[in-house]
Amino acid sequence: MIEMDYIEIDGLLYPNIALDDMEFYSDLGKYGNLRHKYLHEQKPELYRQLLFSGKLARHCADIEKSAFDMAERIQGQYLEQNPPPLEDTLARIQVFTLAQDIVDECVLHDLIYK
Repeated sequence: MIEMDYIEIDGLLYPNIALDDMEFYSDLGKYGNLRHKYLHEQKPELYRQLLFSGKLARHCADIEKSAFDMAERIQGQYLEQNPPPLEDTLARIQVFTLAQDIVDECVLHDLIYK
């Protein structure tokens, strides 16, 4: 059960809910927004618990940072093992696109949809 404060207005009790730091929501990147959307749509109980405790924005920001770090590491390793050719621009673009696809798959599986 979630402990909450209540405000009395005209004899009725309303939960005292304030969204935590709105600046975090505007600064969320791709992965933080995906996590926020996933929690909202697929894990409503956890979403409400984080929201009511004021930890939702921090949680999504932490996921964003972890995902970005993981993406950088995976992409670096992939490009080290599969260096893009210098002379063929199209092949170079294909290597970078494939690296990003691999990164997205790993981050979504390991961090976002858990």
